[in-house]
Amino acid sequence: MSPTSQSAFHTGLQSYDCLDSTLQDSSSDLDSCSDESEDEDELSMVIQSPTKLAYDIHRLPQKEQDAVRDVFGEPPAIALQQCRLIDNTYAFQMTELVTQSVRIRANGDGSSCMTCSCGRNEGEGDAGEPCSHLFWLLDRLTKQMLYDYDARTPLTMTPAGFAEELGDPFTAIAEHHLDVLSSGLHCQVIDPESIYGDEGDLASHRVQESRELLAAVYGMSPDDFRPDLCEQRLLGKKKVVKRNDLDCTVLRMLLDNPHFFRYFQSAVSRPQDAVSDALRKLSQRVDRVLRRFDAYAADAACAERRSAETLPDVSWAAKHINGCIKLIRNCIFTRNRPLQPSEEDAAARTLVHILSAVVSRNHDVFRTERNLYLRLIGDADRDADFVLAELGLIPEAASQHLHTLEAIFEDIGSHGAPVGYFEKFKALLGRLRGTRRRSSGGLKRQGDDEDDGGAFRESKRMK
Repeated sequence: MSPTSQSAFHTGLQSYDCLDSTLQDSSSDLDSCSDESEDEDELSMVIQSPTKLAYDIHRLPQKEQDAVRDVFGEPPAIALQQCRLIDNTYAFQMTELVTQSVRIRANGDGSSCMTCSCGRNEGEGDAGEPCSHLFWLLDRLTKQMLYDYDARTPLTMTPAGFAEELGDPFTAIAEHHLDVLSSGLHCQVIDPESIYGDEGDLASHRVQESRELLAAVYGMSPDDFRPDLCEQRLLGKKKVVKRNDLDCTVLRMLLDNPHFFRYFQSAVSRPQDAVSDALRKLSQRVDRVLRRFDAYAADAACAERRSAETLPDVSWAAKHINGCIKLIRNCIFTRNRPLQPSEEDAAARTLVHILSAVVSRNHDVFRTERNLYLRLIGDADRDADFVLAELGLIPEAASQHLHTLEAIFEDIGSHGAPVGYFEKFKALLGRLRGTRRRSSGGLKRQGDDEDDGGAFRESKRMK
């Protein structure tokens, strides 16, 4: 290269560097130039790309100008995967994340109208064939909403793209509630009309789940991992990177980018990790349902503002709780292999947690329609075995919660319960004490031989 050419080359570099620096350090002079005069009828002919390069597009036809503005204004989410040289061809492989919007609306005839922004399911309702996005979404919704599903029996796919067993999709979602579904879908609910004061609960669940993923990397319990990362204010951070704190930075990325969350989850989680523990997730679902029910019971009038969804009353809460218990029972019965000890422990812990939560809600004892305890346990002298049957299937694990179950038994004795349920509970405690003695080598806990009925030998019927 001649000295003259070299000089021109370096001058060009200096000019480019100056432009690049100006574009990065300022608040976009190019954009401000187009706003200086309100009398300009034409859009700026100089466009800045996402890489901070400036392009003069005045020689392009109008259609191409608009295309450039669209691409640079809202750049596609493209990730370059790999590149290679094949003979005399360079090949670049990339993936694109395309945002689509699926809408599920209620029709007057009792059926759902489902549309996708991709336009491939032309028409509405049953008029068009479902696209891949509808198949994908409805499959995940069905997974979250079917409590009576037996994995050994295939579901029946309808022409509309969802399982016949689900029923009408809109009705199913309205009965289930979107915010309850959102946790299993790893999806944030935007402005969920937070009439129950649970918007913070939705946010805290996302933080909790992200902490579970990070805890899995370190092989730690999520309850012990970085308690300082439990704060809701981590959501919506404009600056994702936190200097000198990689854990917090990654957690913010997990909260900020759902694609990164799914990638991280698929790469990190193992069946034994808390984030993949289906029984732990059922326990969290029950807690969310109970918080919603408690808020409704405290202020039933607020539900009038959520007319599209089923009221979160006793029937709604009982349906979810019984559904979660069915899933646990299915997990015990419909496995290709027996439950591992850790899985049995998780099942027992979840069942005891559910039983304790229901027994503690014996409020408003004279109104069955507002009392969850009466609805599930103490309403009538029926052949009920709420939670007891499932605990009896895993005695080794259930016996580890013997003290807690004894305390619950005393509470039931003071509340009053059907005689049949009381006797079943008493018999279960006897079996668990025997299991506990055998597992401890024959050593008996003090008081094991005492009458386990105590002051509650006879169940008092609640009138």
